[in-house]
Amino acid sequence: MRRLALLLVLLLPAGCTGSPDTRGPFPAGSDLVHAAAASFASVRSVHFAAGVNGVLPGFPLRQIEGDATLDEGGTATGTADVQDGDGHTKFPFDVHDGQDSLPDAYRVGAFLGPHGGLKRLLDGVTDAKTEGRENVDGAPALRVAGRVPAAVAHGVLAPIDADLTVKVWVSDSEPRRFVRLWVQIPPPDNHLSPVMIELSLTKQA
Repeated sequence: MRRLALLLVLLLPAGCTGSPDTRGPFPAGSDLVHAAAASFASVRSVHFAAGVNGVLPGFPLRQIEGDATLDEGGTATGTADVQDGDGHTKFPFDVHDGQDSLPDAYRVGAFLGPHGGLKRLLDGVTDAKTEGRENVDGAPALRVAGRVPAAVAHGVLAPIDADLTVKVWVSDSEPRRFVRLWVQIPPPDNHLSPVMIELSLTKQA
């Protein structure tokens, strides 16, 4: 259950289509991310999907997809695919924030809402630069590149203790919405490859 709630902070599905349109001018990256964080603070339910490429110690999840809501005390349901030795296992999950076995740090409410981990991650983005425009889930979005300091990343996902390279996709139309995230986590040493996590959030309400 812990591994499931951890993934609620990183969600991905359908990717972008085509090459980004880099013809500007574009809104400032910091303004886009700030506006997306502000609108995401009021989101109470979302369909999420995420994929992990690489191995993050203590985080065996490969893919996850489902629905999460702050209503009814906070619940999340869906399916997960986790690394299991040399293979992997798929299974359904049904998480309720009120379950005694679920640590407070991994509640749905720890990730969604105005004080949740996803908004804190957006608030922590630095050096934001708008790179271009492309379609995400069939709608135009602006792609913003940036970084997230290790202290912010660790506060959202405990196994991370390094600065992150991120790309944030924000809806091209108003109100600005946080629609997709790509994260690169540097390896603990030069002999390993970085871990990459992609996520997207749809059906936001």
